[in-house]
Amino acid sequence: APTAGPGQPAAPGATAAPTGGVGGCPDRAVQVPGDPYSPPCIAFAGDNGGATHRGVTAEEIVVSVRELEGPSAAEIFSDISGQNVSDSPQAYRNTVEAYAQYFSDHFQLYGRRIRVQFFDGQGVGASELLGGGREQALADAIQASQEIGAFADLTGITIPYADALARQGVVNFGSPYPSRNWFVERRPFSWSLFPDGTNVTEASVSWIVSRLRGQDTVQYAGAAYVGQPRRYAVVAPENPEYQESVNRYLELVGEAGFQIELNLKYKLDIATMVTQASGIIAQLKDAGITSVICACDPVMLALGMTPKANEQGYEPEWITSGLAFVDQDIVGQLIDENQWQRAFGIAYNAEPEPLTGSFPYFAYKSVRPRDEPAFGYQEIYYQFYLLVIGLQMAGPALTPDAFEQGMFNYPGGTGPRGTWGFGEGDYTPTDDFREIWWDPQRISPQNNQAGAWVQLDGGRRYFPGQVPVGPAPYFQR
Repeated sequence: APTAGPGQPAAPGATAAPTGGVGGCPDRAVQVPGDPYSPPCIAFAGDNGGATHRGVTAEEIVVSVRELEGPSAAEIFSDISGQNVSDSPQAYRNTVEAYAQYFSDHFQLYGRRIRVQFFDGQGVGASELLGGGREQALADAIQASQEIGAFADLTGITIPYADALARQGVVNFGSPYPSRNWFVERRPFSWSLFPDGTNVTEASVSWIVSRLRGQDTVQYAGAAYVGQPRRYAVVAPENPEYQESVNRYLELVGEAGFQIELNLKYKLDIATMVTQASGIIAQLKDAGITSVICACDPVMLALGMTPKANEQGYEPEWITSGLAFVDQDIVGQLIDENQWQRAFGIAYNAEPEPLTGSFPYFAYKSVRPRDEPAFGYQEIYYQFYLLVIGLQMAGPALTPDAFEQGMFNYPGGTGPRGTWGFGEGDYTPTDDFREIWWDPQRISPQNNQAGAWVQLDGGRRYFPGQVPVGPAPYFQR
């Protein structure tokens, strides 16, 4: 890939010959003042090189968005919470289009604008989450690349689809928690808001070794377990990509002197989660497990694990790495508070933004002041943000290689989603974390409802290997 200095756009590649001038802005240092993740401000005038790559012309950058049948995240949230949310397909499209306009207006795209192309996919999200549906995912990736001619796709949120997009040469965003090497093998195409599984493993090991090694007596479980020796188990989805991280975690904590007595797996299948959870809780209780390291999704926690733990009179410590939005207050509020009041661990996101006082909300309202964004608009916004960082930092000669080099040159920033940065082998923005515990009585800054994570030490953030050694003041009001 072409190289450039830190904070500068990538140098033009051989595929284009833009003649326009690129430089700093005379009136400001950053592109969007007040935005914690804003890249440096770049001024441009002249010829952008035109069609530098598939999906790129002198006027536009084509970005595909796959839409699937089946229950949406909004519908699942509504079913669990009983709350009405804005989840119509049109509300979703309006939100995506609003952010395409916002970022085209506010970022330096060298005379181009983002054009979103929606399409109905053949894939089934539920099947792809289980690691299946690869043939349909490939068909959708071929449609995005060959029929739509997309430079990028914003909906690479399953591993089969993200993998297929990478193989078709489409820059994509969203793959949840595969290993660092998975991203490297698909460079320069695959990126994600979620931390890679390797970082999750390193962070989780660093934290538990620093905070709980030598702390061998149960402190935070129900009365039946307090004062007993801690006995650990891991619960995680069975997908090979996730189990790769679990196996590495088990290896590293074993080397540090921890004994993990059970390693239990479950299938990411909503229809069977309650039944699966009943069996898992029974195994944990029968084995006398006091401390459950739960790399679980919020549906499994809210519908399966915690209700079944209540039914079976099981009150362990719940240790979390804040995965799959569990570190968001509005998600934690879905989980049974009788169980979750004993949850603690780490989170990659910072303290949640107020839903209607956030950067994503203000960006949407600046474009569509008379209506409200769709459910999950924060994730859509930050997914878009990764895209436009690369588009701006790539310079006018936009190609996937220039995009990658531009991401590596991005100087980073710290905001509501943690400390962002990219580099060789790092295709996800957030590598640091904070320490948290759940307080069912605290009023959340996110939605003004009861139930919120409490952060230690003012939300101080750590990279793996930096966590102070010794007990931490969890559950101290």
